[in-house]
Parts: sequence; C-alpha cells; structure tokens
Amino acid sequence: MEPSRPRSTRRTPRRPARQGQTWARWLLVFSVAVAAATGLAFITVAAVIASVRNSLPDLSALYRPPSQTSRVYAANGELIASLYQENRAYVPLAQIPQVLQQAVIAIEDERFYHHRGVDLRGTARAAWRNLTRQAVVEGGSTITQQLARNLFLTQERTLERKVQEVLLAIEIERRLTKDEILERYLNEVYFGRGAYGVEMASRVFFGKGVRDLGLPGAAYLAGLIQAPSRYAPPERFEAAKRRQRQVLAQMRDLGFITPRQAEEAGRVRLALRTGPANLGMTGIRAPYFVSYLIPFLVQRYGEETVYKGGLRIYTTLDVTMQRIAQETITRGVAEARAAGLRISQGALVAIDPRTGHIKAMVGGTDFQTSQFNRAWQARRQPGSAFKPFIYVAALEAGVSPDQPLLDRPVEYRIAGFGYWRPKNYDGTYWGSVPLRRALEHSRNIPAVRMLAELGPQTVIATARRIGIRSTLQPNLSLALGTSEVTPLEMASAYGTLATNGIYTQPMAITRVLDASGRVLEDVIPERRVALAPEVAYVMTDILRGVIARGTGRAAEIGRPAAGKTGTTDDYRNAWFVGYTPNLSVAVWVGNDDNTPMNRVTGGTVPARLWARFMRAALHNVAPLHFERPANVVEYRVCVRQSDDGGCEAYATHAYIRGTATPAPPPVQSPTPAPPQSSDNGAVVGQVAILRPPNGAVVASPFVIEGRVPPGWTARLVIVMEGGPIAIRVTETSLPVGPDGGFGYTFESSLRFSGARYVITVTTTGPDGTTSTATVTVTER
Repeated sequence: MEPSRPRSTRRTPRRPARQGQTWARWLLVFSVAVAAATGLAFITVAAVIASVRNSLPDLSALYRPPSQTSRVYAANGELIASLYQENRAYVPLAQIPQVLQQAVIAIEDERFYHHRGVDLRGTARAAWRNLTRQAVVEGGSTITQQLARNLFLTQERTLERKVQEVLLAIEIERRLTKDEILERYLNEVYFGRGAYGVEMASRVFFGKGVRDLGLPGAAYLAGLIQAPSRYAPPERFEAAKRRQRQVLAQMRDLGFITPRQAEEAGRVRLALRTGPANLGMTGIRAPYFVSYLIPFLVQRYGEETVYKGGLRIYTTLDVTMQRIAQETITRGVAEARAAGLRISQGALVAIDPRTGHIKAMVGGTDFQTSQFNRAWQARRQPGSAFKPFIYVAALEAGVSPDQPLLDRPVEYRIAGFGYWRPKNYDGTYWGSVPLRRALEHSRNIPAVRMLAELGPQTVIATARRIGIRSTLQPNLSLALGTSEVTPLEMASAYGTLATNGIYTQPMAITRVLDASGRVLEDVIPERRVALAPEVAYVMTDILRGVIARGTGRAAEIGRPAAGKTGTTDDYRNAWFVGYTPNLSVAVWVGNDDNTPMNRVTGGTVPARLWARFMRAALHNVAPLHFERPANVVEYRVCVRQSDDGGCEAYATHAYIRGTATPAPPPVQSPTPAPPQSSDNGAVVGQVAILRPPNGAVVASPFVIEGRVPPGWTARLVIVMEGGPIAIRVTETSLPVGPDGGFGYTFESSLRFSGARYVITVTTTGPDGTTSTATVTVTER
C-alpha cells in the first residue's frame, strides 16, 4: 500500500471583486450625502425664505406717490424756497426724455426689459467685469431690486436684506409693468447734492427741467447713480466726466446711440450749476421769511405734508423789498459796528397796512450765521415807541392834541417797591407842554402822568385792539416801554394808524395748493375796526411831527410819513417804527445778549436805516397822502415863535372836530348848492347816492354813483354785515368830477349770499362842513 501524500497548505486564491462595483458603492454613498445635503440646504433656504417673506414690509408704498418737495413762492410767482426731507418733484415717464431712460437702463440694468426682477446672467456678468477690471464698474442689482431697496429697505449689506430685496423685486414685477417700475425708479433714485429723482437732479445740476435735457446731460446724470458721493460734488467733475463717457459707450454698444453721437456727446462742455446744494429745509431766498412760515404750515398741515406732500405755498413776499431789507440791515449793522457803536444785530419787518401782507422780513444780519429770527421770535423793550398807544387812548378819551401836560418831577409809591421817580432822557423838565409836542420830543414824564390818569389797563386794551399780542404789564413803567414786544407786532400796530383805524392781521400766506393743484386754502385778510378814523388820523398827524420837528428827523424821506423813535435804558434797544399810507415798517437794532450799545438811540441808527429802506423800497411808487376823515379839521398854527413874539414857522395841525383848544376860526367859503335828488337813492344834506337804490338786491361787482356839490370831497365807507361780525370792507376817497358826480365799482372779496352792505358817502366842504348819506343793499 502506497504511503499517503501529505496535504498541501497552499490555498487557491479568490477571484478579485469588480472595480465598477466599488465605485458604484462610493457613488451611491456620495449621492446619498449630496441628496441629504441638498435637501437640508433646500429646507434651510426654504425656511430662511419663509422667515424673510414673513418679515417683508407692506407693499402699499408702491401705489403711493413718492414724497415731493413743497415749494414756496413770492407774491410775483418767483420760487423762493423748497421745503423737503428729500428734494424731489415727481414727473411721469412720458415727460422724461428717452435718452435719459436709455442712459439709465444702459448703465444700471441693460436687460431690464428681459428679466422678471432678478437677472442671474446680469449678476454673473457684473461680477466677472468687476473681477477682471479689479474695480466696481458695474452693479449686480437690477433696477427693480434698486427700487425695492429704495422704497422698503435700508442700505445695510446682510444676507437677510439681500434675500428681502430679491423677493421684493419679484413681487414688484408681479404688480407693476416695466414702464411703471422705470417711472417710479427715475423719480426715487438719488443723484447727489440733495436731489432725488430726475427732475430735481436736472434742476440742481443744470438749472433746467428734465424735459429740456439732452444726451450729454442725460449720460452725466445716469453716471451719478452708482456713487453720488463720488461723482456728484463739483470738485469731482473729472471723475464724473469719465463716468459719463462709460455711459455713452454702453449706450453705443447696446445700439441706443451711434458711435458718432457717443463721441460728440462726450466732447460737449457741460455747464453745471456750481452753487451750494439746496439741502433740507432751506430758503433759496428770504430765509428769515421762510423760517417764519414753517411753524404755521406744520401746525396747520402736519410735518409729513409740509415736507413730503409737494405743497405749493404762495406768499405775500416782495422779493425786491426783501433784498433791500436784508441789504439795509446787514450793511447798516456793519457800518455801525465799524463806527464803534457796539451793535451786533438788527431786524426789519415791512407790512402793507391795507392788506396785512408781510412784504419783507429780516430777522438778523446773516441767516447762515444765526437762524434766530429776531423779527418775530425776539421780544425786546420798545422804549418810547410804545408812547403813541398811550396818547391814542387819550385821544379816544376826548383829550385834545393841544392839552397841556406837566413835564415836572413826579414820584409814585409802588407797593413792595418804594418810590419810583421817572426821568426824562436828557434830564431836563419843560414845565407845561402840549400833548403833541410832548410826543414829538418823546418826553417821559408827560407820558407817565397820562398813563396814570388813564389807567394802565385802558392803555393795554387800546394796544391790544390795534395789534400788540405780547403780554403787557399793567404798571406805570409801561409808559417807558418796559413790556417786551416784537418788531412784527409793532409794524402791525402802527399799520392800524396808517389805515385810519382799520386793523388787518399780518399775513404771509395767500394760497396753498396740494401736489395735484387742488386749492387747500385761500387766505382772506382778517380786518376789523380798531379805532375811530379821526383818532387814528390825528395820531398820524402828531407822528408826522416826530419826523418833521421831533426825535425822528433822520427818518425824513421826502413823502408823507409818520413814525416814532424808541430807546431803552442803557441803550440796550433802539427802534424806529414808521409808516406811509401803503407801508408800515419796524426797525430794531441791539445785541442778542442784551448788552448796551454805545449811546445808540432810536433817532440815530434805526431812523437812518428806516429811511434808507423806505426810499429804496418806494422808489418807483408815487407818494400817497393820508386820507383825512370827515370828522377831522385842520388849522394852520405856529410851531416856532420868534423872539419878538412873531412866528418863524407854521404847520397844519389836525384835530377831531371840537377838540382844538382854543379853536381857530374856520375858513369861510360860499355855501354850495345842494345836489339833485333821486327818488330811489338817498339824499341827505349835500350828498346824494343815486345808485344802487336803498334796499336793492345786488350781485358783486356793482356800481355806486352819486353827486355832491362841486369842489367838495367825498369819502366812501362800505361795511359788510350778516356774518359773525361787521367788517369794514372798503374805505376810500372818491374822485369827484367838475359837476360833482362820482362813481365807484365795488367788488367784495368776502361776498356770500345774504350779505348786507351798508354804503356810506360823506362829503366835506372847503369850510369843513360835512354831510352823510347811507343806503343798505343785499348780496344776491
């Protein structure tokens, strides 16, 4: 038997696995991982989008017009100021030149009309161009995205804000057409120098409306959008010019313009406005006047409407007078300072007393240096400029202008104070002095004595009626002007004297329109009878003497004018307030810290500045005379006697009939023939109103006709009744023909059905004889 073979220990090798199976396993694992990651990313992105979508702002702003600048216009229609938070004027797309639309699309979003809010291709292209040129030459956001950012988002750069921008852009594209999006964008986008939207950008940079913009200007503005702070400042003009050429090249490449047009437009020399940007709430002209308007506008219409609502505000400002007023104060204070008079500030207010229209307002020497408006915000002691109010109350009480007043030392015991001993400015005493002369020369003691006799409350009530609104202290020092008032109040109160006692509330705004042109407000002057005409006229006559013979001789302007000086203790305030029949003006000078000036009185610097302003402001206006009321008589009296008892100078003085003491004999004249009568009109004595007949129903405008004796004067007064109060709507002298006939066409600005007009005609003869006739008619 053969021996058995030993068992071999070598194993048979196994067959190797396929290579493809290994890769398949790895691919499977990778795919699962990618799918899981993708799913997780999708879930994450979806969660982020859902979260962001829930926090998206309200899209209703898409359907609201953007904020618009409110415009302030002078009386002649000139633009004087813009009030805004964003300086903007909205214009429809049809009024925006096509070249500007194309320029903006070319440089900001060339595929604007081909995407749905987000342009992935454009974003990739912009990123590549910026990378290859190593500079930001193109933005990645579409016009729709930029609009979304401007309307709803901040400028912060976060992932959440970018997602919001994309989602908003997609939603905007769903709601608006391309042209609507482009119109809103062009009216929203910021161009620099305070200009929002293409209209204001065109005005700020080129001084003209956008509809007048050509290709060079359009390309220039389009280039500013990317970086206004880099390109808009005037000193960066060359950089902006290079950017303009990039815009032109892009327009050329897109076929919007030809190569020749691009080359020629790039060579055009642009005439840019180089003045300061009109930023914020700044008056282009008359900043002090505009600063007076703003609080009233905000109170009436709200801050949102004033600064964003595109209001059109028409005012009473006379741009020529405003320029003269500012030059007068700025130059006058500088001259006084140079002369060592220690004056640092001044103010001037000019009002048409017939309408209450504020024609000029200057509240300081330089608005850029100080925005504090001393014309209406600063209350300062008026000194002797307050004295006319005391003597007006005296005239109302029947005191004659010739009434002797004592100018002698006097003392008053004041409870809790002791004895008060007022003094005159010059330290002298004149003994017995007529009221007229006491006011002409601003004597203190007679004014204090008269105030004590009348009572402070009586004088305060008079001052209130004629226009003073500030708090007045009921003490005897009121006679020296110790209660503080504003220049605006003083100009208004003196204006009541100029109109023979008709107070008209000062007004600066005549009309307000909203952005669509709808009238929000037509302002009608508030007028009322504050003084009897004869009282106001006699006071005017006395104040004319202040300029002719008294402390205000430096205010002489060569035409009928009246006024009063004012100086306070230690020369801390100096005033001149005066008026003609058509302009009432208050001038104040002093220091904001109330430090004394160098012996400056109202008859020096303020009177000279008042005269300088009045001569320039009324240069082309014919002189007007103050109209004498029927109950006033005038006498020629001696105002300066010679040493031998004769008279060196005469003047004509006015008196309320029966108050001249002693009364000079009236001038005798032949008795005139009575006028012809009328069956339907009114005939009283020497005056006849022929039409309209008494009790007639009329429609304004209507004609008033009548007859007076030849050579007599006639005055018409019309009072409107039927409203809350009676209002004197007309008071004027009537032109009388050689035959004694007169005619007047009356048109009421306050008319309403049922209004009653009481028409009174008063005629005055050469000897002072008067006769009055009245008819009453009703508005249809």
